[in-house]
Amino acid sequence: MLTIALALLGAAACVPSVQAAPPDVLWTPLDPQSMPGVFYDSASIARLTEKPMVMTVTVAWFYAQHRVSETTGQSYGSVAQPITLNCTADTYTVTETRHYAGNNATGALVESIPVAGIHNAPVARDPVQRKLRAVVCPAPGKNARK
Repeated sequence: MLTIALALLGAAACVPSVQAAPPDVLWTPLDPQSMPGVFYDSASIARLTEKPMVMTVTVAWFYAQHRVSETTGQSYGSVAQPITLNCTADTYTVTETRHYAGNNATGALVESIPVAGIHNAPVARDPVQRKLRAVVCPAPGKNARK
């Protein structure tokens, strides 16, 4: 019995402590009440230009159940899109959609699909983009968040 206890203590001593790596992103709910599962990466917010005021941000959708890619047939748990918001013109552009195997835009990249037709689209037509604009774009006369 003592041998087993010593073996267990020895095994425990050899196990390195596991610490979570700092996240590369800071996912923040966009609007938990009306848009559950939609998040933006507050660490990704950046200003591209001052005049016109153009900002970038990454938005993601986290699904309760995995979905299957029509292109690859692989399962994915979340989707992320880099967004360019022209705050001055009140438009947005999306160039790609990334499907991730894991939840919270983690795990292997299942596919990256180019997005056609969303170039300088009006923010007013998309509720997600309207919310993003309110969060990311500075109020008139104010400085950008980053």
